[in-house]
Amino acid sequence: MDAFEELFNSFSVEKREKLQDLFSSYQLTKAQRLILVKESADLELFQEGDIFTFLDFNKIDKQIGKRRGQELINQVEKRMHELRYTPTDYSTFFPPTIVRKKESIEKIYSDGLKLFGKCPCPVDGEKTRCCKLTTLDAAMQCSFGCSYCSVQAFYSENKIKVVSDLDKNLKNIDTSSIWHIGTGQASDSLLFGDSFNTLSSLADFAKSHSDIVIELKSKSPRNDFFNREYPKNMIFTWSLNAPTIIEKEEHLTASLAERLKSAALAVKNGNLVGFHIHPMIYFKGWEKEYKEVVKRIEDTFDYKDIVMISMGTLTFTKAVLQHLRCNRTPSRVLEIPLAEAAGKYSYTLDIKREMFSTLYSYFSQDFKDNIFFYLCMEDPSLWKPCLNREYSCDKDFELDMKKAYFSKISSKL
Repeated sequence: MDAFEELFNSFSVEKREKLQDLFSSYQLTKAQRLILVKESADLELFQEGDIFTFLDFNKIDKQIGKRRGQELINQVEKRMHELRYTPTDYSTFFPPTIVRKKESIEKIYSDGLKLFGKCPCPVDGEKTRCCKLTTLDAAMQCSFGCSYCSVQAFYSENKIKVVSDLDKNLKNIDTSSIWHIGTGQASDSLLFGDSFNTLSSLADFAKSHSDIVIELKSKSPRNDFFNREYPKNMIFTWSLNAPTIIEKEEHLTASLAERLKSAALAVKNGNLVGFHIHPMIYFKGWEKEYKEVVKRIEDTFDYKDIVMISMGTLTFTKAVLQHLRCNRTPSRVLEIPLAEAAGKYSYTLDIKREMFSTLYSYFSQDFKDNIFFYLCMEDPSLWKPCLNREYSCDKDFELDMKKAYFSKISSKL
């Protein structure tokens, strides 16, 4: 089944019949049909009505031959351009309450599994500036419901798998070329706390490998595990977002206040923390809300306790776009330009430049001077105008990050 057929079949019978009537009545080409089903799916996702509510058939039918079909497509694309190239309006978007499903949890053994990987940045040609993070899939699948999350597209089963013998696997890893391991790519790092001895295994590994940074990344409210000492090279980080985005798109996750509370408990426990303001979304009121996020960070934390702050935004592969469109859970995360970005789809560089530079400007000079800020999976051309520094290659970025991380860790020893 090709992408068109899969997407077309995901519509209701009534909707398929209406679309099929347009296909035949206006002699739409295969390419035009694909545009029509994609935009129809997106309008359903956005809760922005239906193409039949804005098409001007009087104008369309005044055209002759194939120009009728082209006029129809032009009208659809004009409407979608209006939605995609202006800040998303969340005041008119009310996603249904998403009920937590009962996911089963399966303990698995690491024998035969490839648990370690590389950062998902596209590395060929260095189209994005990549830090070369080593990833560790200690758990696979997530119980949260972030509408933009690629993890949901990776795993079809409604089941979370947790590696039960992580300590054994960590003992056998070749660490000769590794300095930075992140565990938040395939699931939330703190979702289960230490219920499966994951944090204990990572702590033992970090203690015996002081030259390696273990970075955990979370949106979870759980913080009951900050009752023991962890090695200083074990860093706890949280993804943060504007309250509107947490409410409307990051379903079942902790609130902004809960995430900051957990991070504060980590600091109180003697740990370094970090924040990923990611994905930033270009919505009406974004400047005010992200400014408040920055204020709350600076009001709660001393810059001495924060290793890094990253910034990034929505980026989708074709596979994830197809998954979101076919699944059709209400969301406005695709109400963006979908500009080509190193083989993926995102905002235009102009919009990204505006968002990242504005966010960075909100931070005080003390924070800018003493915390490692970086752009995550973004075009190298954005660094200079947004952060007032740039790197000639990924290796230079990686070395600077490593230096900054271990400098901050050393200050806590």
